[in-house]
Amino acid sequence: MMENAHVVSATPEFSTPAIFSLIFAVLAWTVLPFMGMLMATMSPVNMFGMPLTGSVIASVCAWIAQRRIRRSGGTLRGAGLAKAARIMTITQYVLFAIVLLFGGLSLWTNPVLEHHVTVSIPR
Repeated sequence: MMENAHVVSATPEFSTPAIFSLIFAVLAWTVLPFMGMLMATMSPVNMFGMPLTGSVIASVCAWIAQRRIRRSGGTLRGAGLAKAARIMTITQYVLFAIVLLFGGLSLWTNPVLEHHVTVSIPR
């Protein structure tokens, strides 16, 4: 009779995509910006591309984790991890949009080329 017994876990396990989402969100805020700055010598796109790539991966993993956790009926944990990752990635997207906006405005107004410097030499 005891040979057919199954072990039942008392606590639900963590969702793997939730863990990955938080890891990539933290990397997108810490390590990947520095890697992007170091690799910007190869291409300036790397400076923003590296952190944004990490944020996209974190967003997708968080979305998958939240969907699986909702459908699991309590057998999966990690909704807080996925929510934290989503908040971090949305914050990074907003900051990137602000940088693009102000960078675009500064290129559009072109303040450096509009100002002329004249020097008058006294006699």
